[in-house]
Amino acid sequence: MSGEQLARALEEARLALEAGLEEAEAELAALDARRAELIDLIERAKAALGIGRMSVTNEGGPKDQTLHQALAQILRENHNRWMTARELTDEVNRRGLYHKRDGSPVEVNQVHARTRNYSDLFEKNGSRIRLREG
Repeated sequence: MSGEQLARALEEARLALEAGLEEAEAELAALDARRAELIDLIERAKAALGIGRMSVTNEGGPKDQTLHQALAQILRENHNRWMTARELTDEVNRRGLYHKRDGSPVEVNQVHARTRNYSDLFEKNGSRIRLREG
């Protein structure tokens, strides 16, 4: 195989992999959205019936963990890179790691408040947040 043939083969493989990856990510996003929809419906039904929060959590997260524990978990899993409050909020809600007492999703202002109240645990730079080193 010549260098040109190898380059063409690698490019074709890359294009096929990119297409397959895009398709798989779209399918996963649809499943995540449906799961979040079902979790929300279940939570609302349980709240209407006066039943406690759902005992099942996404991603194997601990049941009834605190919001700051969920935020720390996400930051650790992302190698403690700076993340915006919006990114953290979206990830907590997507994975169902924490819900408000009424079963509704976390809001950005809660993430800002929690990270401000736990300044020994979190470092903030505007809207960007990470765990304190040390």
